[in-house]
Amino acid sequence: MSTRDELDVHLTDAVVSDYVDGTLDAPARADVERHLASCPACRRMEEETRAVVALAMRDRFVVTAPAELWPMVAASTIHLALIRRQVLASLRGVLIAGAIVLVAATAVVTWKVARWTGRRAVPVTTVPVGAGGPGRHAGHPTTRPTAPEPPRAPEAPRP
Repeated sequence: MSTRDELDVHLTDAVVSDYVDGTLDAPARADVERHLASCPACRRMEEETRAVVALAMRDRFVVTAPAELWPMVAASTIHLALIRRQVLASLRGVLIAGAIVLVAATAVVTWKVARWTGRRAVPVTTVPVGAGGPGRHAGHPTTRPTAPEPPRAPEAPRP
């Protein structure tokens, strides 16, 4: 890469931040230092980043968490499974009652639907015992069924 190409390509904010934080490996750090030596815009960005980090470090102070906060933190992280079990145990009665209501409602709806679809539109007829002749018994019709008519050939259209 020529010197002119190096001047046209600038360092990204992420690379400058990593350089200032000291997290770049040796070859990448050497490349950034070489670029900073020849690029005033990137050098200015590096100086601004260092100034922001210095300001943040200067205004930094330690905050002590209140003592009553620790049980909440411990309960939400360490004892999460225990709390979940306790919540489910406290809801056990409500869950059982809900399951019973759901089963009862399903049974009622099923019974209503079965009653509604089970009704017949045609009245049931009964055949008297001994009707017909010899060899016949109740439940058989008294007349013999007729044979179905054979299908007819279609007629040709008339003009």
